[in-house]
Amino acid sequence: MKKVEPAGVRNDFDAFASERRSHFVRLEGELKGTSHEKRDLSILAETTLHSTYVAFEVFLSDLLLAYMNRDFSTYQATLQTDIQKLVQSKLGVGASSMTKLDAPKHIKIQDLENLVDPTGWNLTFKSVAVLQSKFAAWVSPALGAGVAGLVPSDIKLIDTARAIRNFTAHKSDGSKQIMNGMLLTVSTGAACPNASLLRGNHEIHDVGAYLKSVVGGQRRVVTYIERLRLIAATL
Repeated sequence: MKKVEPAGVRNDFDAFASERRSHFVRLEGELKGTSHEKRDLSILAETTLHSTYVAFEVFLSDLLLAYMNRDFSTYQATLQTDIQKLVQSKLGVGASSMTKLDAPKHIKIQDLENLVDPTGWNLTFKSVAVLQSKFAAWVSPALGAGVAGLVPSDIKLIDTARAIRNFTAHKSDGSKQIMNGMLLTVSTGAACPNASLLRGNHEIHDVGAYLKSVVGGQRRVVTYIERLRLIAATL
């Protein structure tokens, strides 16, 4: 049975993110000196990060499935426990003890997708904590070590990028407040790789202007893309 290769999933995201960075740099050059340069660059920075983070969400979903496709045993054990708990809550301990999961040792990727995501949508995670919890329940410890071992600066980067993505998509007051809160804590100190992403005392209302700003010699949108690429390579 052909397996989905996690390395291929990582390579696909890296190629996409690299292409988005190159696209941003090319258009930045084309906009230089034009009458609407500042506003157009803000919009470009905002849409570039949005598309890159959406691709990162797809990457996480695909990576989870790829690892489960490599080793189905952890998910089987979790599913067995969940089924027994459900039966026990409805029919009692006796019925639960007689309930056994008859699952194949290996499963086709399409069947796996239908099993864990019957609605046909990509799996999404509202925080890194939720992502780690799902990996712990569904992926073998050896394969899920990268997700389990995410360091605080990487966790803050991912959760902050998600908050920006949500504000970009919804423009609601609630999503703006969450984003601004995350931007106050995205850096853990001067040596943190996220230090240039920290906002000042004033709230961010135009996220494109924030993302196009040059801090430490690099536009923030490029820093976000490169950080996501580096993190993805470790998962």
